[in-house]
Amino acid sequence: MTDREKILTALREKPLKAFEIMKRVNIKNQEDCQSLLLKMRDEGAVKFDIHKGHWLAA
Repeated sequence: MTDREKILTALREKPLKAFEIMKRVNIKNQEDCQSLLLKMRDEGAVKFDIHKGHWLAA
């Protein structure tokens, strides 16, 4: 299972903050996690709720 699949699985359960995603998916580097989340957002796979600071599955 790739990091992308793990992130989508975690976000389908509930919206999470970036740090919570890192802990759940076991990504050590924060920059790598944020880069992957932004790339997934550009592709339309995830969304970011700016008011709550949570990432959501699209």
